[in-house]
Amino acid sequence: MSARVLGVRSVEIEMTDPDRAADFFSRVWHLQEIARADGSIYFRGTGRYHHILAIHRAKTVALQRVVFDAANRDAVDRLCQQVRAKAAHCEDPHPLKGPGGGYGFGFTDPDSGNFAVVCDVADHADAGDIKDRHRKIAHVNLNVTNVKASGDFLIEGLGFKLVDESGPLSFFHADCTDHSSIVLGKAAKPTLNHVAFEMPDLDSTMRGAGRMRDNGYPIEWGVGRHGAGNNVFAYFAGPEEFPIECTGEVQQIDDSYVPHGPEYWKWPPGRLDQWGVTPPHTARWKRIQEMVPFTPGAWRL
Repeated sequence: MSARVLGVRSVEIEMTDPDRAADFFSRVWHLQEIARADGSIYFRGTGRYHHILAIHRAKTVALQRVVFDAANRDAVDRLCQQVRAKAAHCEDPHPLKGPGGGYGFGFTDPDSGNFAVVCDVADHADAGDIKDRHRKIAHVNLNVTNVKASGDFLIEGLGFKLVDESGPLSFFHADCTDHSSIVLGKAAKPTLNHVAFEMPDLDSTMRGAGRMRDNGYPIEWGVGRHGAGNNVFAYFAGPEEFPIECTGEVQQIDDSYVPHGPEYWKWPPGRLDQWGVTPPHTARWKRIQEMVPFTPGAWRL
């Protein structure tokens, strides 16, 4: 049996003004700053992961990398062997020196996006839900040039399973109970569509959306409830228009879950979600969901 990642542990992003972004993610988005090192700023959610977001200074906004969680060093070593057979770039697993430490390796996907797999991080013992605060990264939605090639890479290299296809999107399930950790959509060039942060429930999601509006960040799409994943959602343009989703009540599945194709999730005319009460995406959202590239060449940890 192939080794499998456990889901998305963290995302690392680049901003031209990390201090302004840090103020947003702590004061408005309700993450907790946990460390600063070499000019970078790290944030945790309420879950066990040491950090779920890292902000680095750069000249332009970018997604530096997506970091996956693994169960232990044996899983990391096995995943490295699987990835190396498929990836153009893949380094050997090694001890990590940044905040939280750990053991892992970096690599690229078929679109030269930067990813990593890690384990043995100094995670937190306190991991209980707090109303109106994000637990973790629910999923990362990526725009790719070839969904089949990128999907096969996720399946064969990282042990994901394709669980649903809805409209232009494909949903990939990791070795956990969350419906999906990675979502892929076809685009002309590889970019980030959005990063989704998970809230404990619908009420927390609504309060988070209200807090965003109070602070001058209008809802770009939502609040609604998706079909695939059954999660409630509200989308926003964060600092420097970085595309983020506040989500909650993500569907929990196991091996008995039956995947569905696009026809299953097809809504009546004029409806974009289960509820059918939210307006369509704003023009701004349509623009920024293909705006953020991966940082070129940043695949080594």
